[in-house]
Amino acid sequence: MKIFDIVQLNFKQLIRDKKNLFFLLLFPAVFMLIFGIGFGDNVESDIDIAIVNHDDGDVSNQLVSIIEDFNSSEDEKLFTVHKIDDETKAQEMLKNGSVSTVLIIPQDFTSDMGKNQSSLGEVTVKGNAIDTDYGIASSVIAGILSEFSKEIIKEVSGQTIPEIDLKYDDLDISSSSLFDIYAPGLIVFAILMTITVVASNVASEEESGMIKRLKLSKMKTIDYVVGNLISWSFVGVIQVIIMLLVAVLVGFKWDGGIYTLVLACIVGIVTTFSSVAVALIIVAFSKNAKQASSISPIVAVPLSFIAGAFIPLPDCVIATINNQQIQIYEILPWNQAITAIRQVLTYGQGLDAIFMNLIIILIMGIILLAISVLLFNRKISRES
Repeated sequence: MKIFDIVQLNFKQLIRDKKNLFFLLLFPAVFMLIFGIGFGDNVESDIDIAIVNHDDGDVSNQLVSIIEDFNSSEDEKLFTVHKIDDETKAQEMLKNGSVSTVLIIPQDFTSDMGKNQSSLGEVTVKGNAIDTDYGIASSVIAGILSEFSKEIIKEVSGQTIPEIDLKYDDLDISSSSLFDIYAPGLIVFAILMTITVVASNVASEEESGMIKRLKLSKMKTIDYVVGNLISWSFVGVIQVIIMLLVAVLVGFKWDGGIYTLVLACIVGIVTTFSSVAVALIIVAFSKNAKQASSISPIVAVPLSFIAGAFIPLPDCVIATINNQQIQIYEILPWNQAITAIRQVLTYGQGLDAIFMNLIIILIMGIILLAISVLLFNRKISRES
């Protein structure tokens, strides 16, 4: 049996088993509909944020002014900014609900810009992960910082700090809703649900003795895995397209056209590698198909939350590299996929904006696949 035969077999099983179609397409689509109806209203104005500017330099002051003047519509400002000198006081305001978000600009933010013209200094955004205002504020501020840093770095020369005129339209968020920010996470949630279907199918094939027959036909484990990767990657593309169509139907403002859809599909393909790998690892540790089918949703759904598919995630720094804080959930390929799909579909960014996300997703996928092949092959060899 060749790799193509594995691909063909997977598609036949998928079409034959309606339960698989439910978990892969209908179940995530229902979530998309619920989120679209519940969070489809335009972004509200007057989100209270506290800004602690330890720098007070030209660049940081200009950044604060842009955030202050940022409008959610032609007449209304998105943020009500509270300038606070004391970081402790800002934290207290966050705790008592006076503000939803705290932005901390570090000392030497402006002077560091002169030393390193390839990037702006690091800022910190804090808030309650389950607060929708924080979800909006953190996403919009991230967009502001991205555009602001590109303009600053592009224009700066010598000691002259340019005046950056950043408008709401530059981010294309002027008519955005919370749903526009969360829809990419739901697309990745659909890809995560691949874990449940792949684990169930592979475990059933193992239980029926089909994989043993494949071994007797001298098919290598890697060939079996590649066959699954090809078939489920194709399914991943279908998931991205269908979930995007459902999102658009309930109000998602898709930016960038076909080019961004192609990029989102590429993200979907490489992210599927990790989902297939996790499914194989589950099978490797499961005694039978029933156990694999029971464990896989228990793994897939929490991974969705940890990756940030449903709610904003709190700070959880595990390392700092080149003054860049690395959050623990950023090592998850699905979190990187959410960020990448949000960049291309919500903000209309191109390949350059998601290149590093793709590299991280691919590296983590390869690592997970290597582990899964090792464990899966060991289990098959032990049972032969």
